Amino acid sequence: MNVLVCGASGCVGRAVVQALRARGHAVIRARRGAAEGRHDWAIDFMRPVAPADWARRLRAAQVEAVVNCVGILMPARGQSFERVHAAGPIELFRGAAQAGVGRIVQISALGVGDDAQALAMPYLHSKLRADDALAALPLEWAVLRPSLVYGPRSQSAALFATLASLPLIALPGRGGQRVQPLHVFELAEAVARLLEGTAGWRRVHELGGPQPLDYRAMLAAYRSAQGLGAALWLPLPRPLMRLGAALAERLPQQVFCRDTLRLLERGSVPRLNALPQLLGRAPTDLSAGLAVAPARPAVDLHVSLGPGVAGALRIALAVMWLFTALISAALPEQSGVLELLARCGFTGGAGVAALVFSCTLNLLLGGLTLLRPSPGLYALQVAAVIGYTTMAAVNMPELTLDHCGPLLKNLPVLGVVLLLWQALPPLPRSARPMRHTRPDVPRMASR
Repeated sequence: MNVLVCGASGCVGRAVVQALRARGHAVIRARRGAAEGRHDWAIDFMRPVAPADWARRLRAAQVEAVVNCVGILMPARGQSFERVHAAGPIELFRGAAQAGVGRIVQISALGVGDDAQALAMPYLHSKLRADDALAALPLEWAVLRPSLVYGPRSQSAALFATLASLPLIALPGRGGQRVQPLHVFELAEAVARLLEGTAGWRRVHELGGPQPLDYRAMLAAYRSAQGLGAALWLPLPRPLMRLGAALAERLPQQVFCRDTLRLLERGSVPRLNALPQLLGRAPTDLSAGLAVAPARPAVDLHVSLGPGVAGALRIALAVMWLFTALISAALPEQSGVLELLARCGFTGGAGVAALVFSCTLNLLLGGLTLLRPSPGLYALQVAAVIGYTTMAAVNMPELTLDHCGPLLKNLPVLGVVLLLWQALPPLPRSARPMRHTRPDVPRMASR
């Protein structure tokens, strides 16, 4: 079969091209900025092309099927949802119908619908327009609406891997949003099987992995696949997360924005998962898929320390906390701690209480660093270093100006704390939380 794959340079398009060629099909790769050739077309849905012009080109190349994998998560300079998701593909679909192309597969998105919430989101609404236009054509068509797609070159997977690699992971609310990720290779296999078969045409297929899980469990799987230890989870109010998404829109990235956050909150679980039927078997779960092809974070924060190095750093850090506590308690006048507390407003009984609190906290941090290091302990140390440094810098500015840098030395201390935090060993597999949510329909049995 001679197949035109649009968006062939993206995550899904590249996988579809590989799957089709591996099964013996001839593929024309269509993508932005491509060099023109027999098997490569340069296309840009931002530029209008009349359906009749598409028809002449498709007829001349003897195209028998079209797979549209073009999509953007955020509008960018020179790209809009209206052209990339709706007007451009509709022109192609109508041209394909005129050229006598027999089959078209449209890669849409889970969550597309005609409800008020979906229609209010430009991303989903633009996808719906193309889906509906395709369904009105007199040919064999199929619309695939996948949940979150992960695998090589997946921008969303790179984002999730980056978020999961952080020592402190922010969650929208409690992180209970439902998702059902599927691997891009299995999505591509489903496309190939669909094109080769006779069933499944003239319908919409919702696709997902083997079972739903919540957003926090998904990030935990990404973190585990990177060989990272336990993280500290920080539930954030949704308004605060939306503010962060609005700020992220100003950064040079095309993944995280307010719309993608709304999509996550909307949920991404198929009502009836068609992927097992299209594959003829059960799809691969997230942990197994990431074990085969781990997602690459945009910023690699993986840390590996040998036992000797990690032990030496922990001892040095513990000695610092313990010495500070002991010298402050034994020699409060000579160590200058009472003067610092007084200049911070703690005098008399309040000064004594502050001294006792500080010494107790430092003893606790030093002892636990030696005995029971954990994400919570290192987070507390980060807060303590920042708090002590800020308080001293504001109330005793001469410490900042001192040429020996008594306060600036807290920067490498902070670096050591963060290094040890990221170097914590992974949890044993039996202790890893993987909280799945119950699917809306029974799982399809493996064949």
